[in-house]
Amino acid sequence: MPLSLTRAVICALAFVCAALAAGQDYAPISAANLGLLHSHGRIDFAEFPGEPKIGWFEADADASEFILFDQAGRIYRAAPAGIEDSWSYVETGSGQLFSLIDAAYIADEAQVLYVLDGDYFINERRLPAGREPVAIFPFGDSLIVEALDANGRTLFMQFADAKETDAWQLVGESPVPATDPQTPAVRIGRIDFPIVLYSALEDGALEVYRYPDAFEASLVTEYNLPQGPAVFGAVNGATGSHFAWSDPASTRLNLLNLETGESRVVAEIGHAYAQYHMLAADASAILVVNLDFAPEVFAWDVDTGERHELGAYRECERIPDKVALSANGTALVIGCDTGLDIWRVSENAESEES
Repeated sequence: MPLSLTRAVICALAFVCAALAAGQDYAPISAANLGLLHSHGRIDFAEFPGEPKIGWFEADADASEFILFDQAGRIYRAAPAGIEDSWSYVETGSGQLFSLIDAAYIADEAQVLYVLDGDYFINERRLPAGREPVAIFPFGDSLIVEALDANGRTLFMQFADAKETDAWQLVGESPVPATDPQTPAVRIGRIDFPIVLYSALEDGALEVYRYPDAFEASLVTEYNLPQGPAVFGAVNGATGSHFAWSDPASTRLNLLNLETGESRVVAEIGHAYAQYHMLAADASAILVVNLDFAPEVFAWDVDTGERHELGAYRECERIPDKVALSANGTALVIGCDTGLDIWRVSENAESEES
């Protein structure tokens, strides 16, 4: 039986809707304005009708709206001013609730990937059988589904919106290049699509693939990381011109220019583990959340190496579940078991959104 969606509009307060409609412009986070970056808005799970306990989120381009979910099988669309809408996923005939996998905004529309009774859906549109979807990404006006084939190999499936049939039309499929079994390497996680990075574990070699050209032509850009290998880090969003990372021993922060191949050390961090790395859109600042397990936000000016201690984020019972920069680079969003904390560049430390 197909999924049945009940959409309950909770945005009854006029000021909430007005605030969302009005919007607000904020400067992209950069080294030049780190002194003005602070907690600016929050979403508190205690105010929700359900029981959200996980700080996973997906944000629209400017982090004015978020997709969240709770333990009871409900997905919410929310903003710092309050809950705008919620969808309740009801049980099917077999009594099974959906299992959320991922979400994304495509042309400002929320898209939710989930599995239900063994079938995969994006919103109410069933995906083709024979693949196991693990993530979705926007790509222009189309949608990319990262999936595993029957042999466990990763591939990207590109879908176009076929509105006349209320379905997703598969327009292309690109296997992610496999690594050389003779040279152990890991795929670096938390890297923004359309870039795929593989880091060799022995010699610091880095391979960079970009969807779709590098996949179709089997092209790869190779770099050598003198401070490597790198097993975690961040690129500067869709631009993807730079890669920031810590070495496995967490001795220093490093920056690689993916256009020129220049690699350099930004700062020594003394073996302090960096839980989350972010790189400003202009690659002028590296941000780290939860450095050495301290519930704080830190940043480094890439040019000078100066360290900025920006303060504590909202109180959480554990390490944040997800931390990310908004697609347009204007917001740092920290999600944990108590809610979301949205940091922006602003003269006023008091939230203008709540």
